[in-house]
Amino acid sequence: MLSAWITGIVGVICLGILLEIVLPEGQTSKYVKGAFSLLAVFVIAAPLPNLIGALKNWEPTFSEIQPDEDFIAASADVFTQEKADDLKAYLALQGYETEVKVVVKDGSLSNIERIDLILKLSVLEKEEENKHISNVRSAAADRLSVSENSVTVRVVYREDDDGSS
Repeated sequence: MLSAWITGIVGVICLGILLEIVLPEGQTSKYVKGAFSLLAVFVIAAPLPNLIGALKNWEPTFSEIQPDEDFIAASADVFTQEKADDLKAYLALQGYETEVKVVVKDGSLSNIERIDLILKLSVLEKEEENKHISNVRSAAADRLSVSENSVTVRVVYREDDDGSS
């Protein structure tokens, strides 16, 4: 198909040179040259519809290249550790001592599935404890842009500095 197209273009060029030599100057020559130019455009553009049709049916062939699952897992681990460290530092600035675990969805590098927090508090009344849990949950959700439903908070009681529990 390509060789026929090239042969057609070469033929049109030869015909154009012949017309240039044979045609006399004048008004008729302008019209013939204009019509010939239109013919040359059609000859050059003739394979385009076939090419476009072939591209519609074209499907790429995929090679044996596969993603490196170890690299993806390592990258996800680095991401979760950085987010956990950032959140722990942020909550420390808010006055909370926490342990943070960030979990991403399987196969994802950065789509956070849940955040598990362990909040270390002194012995408090239940109302006070609930207030701190709520504050930590909303702060963590805002900081990492997730819904509060994906943040779990578990409270552990720490010993005070004087040794009492």
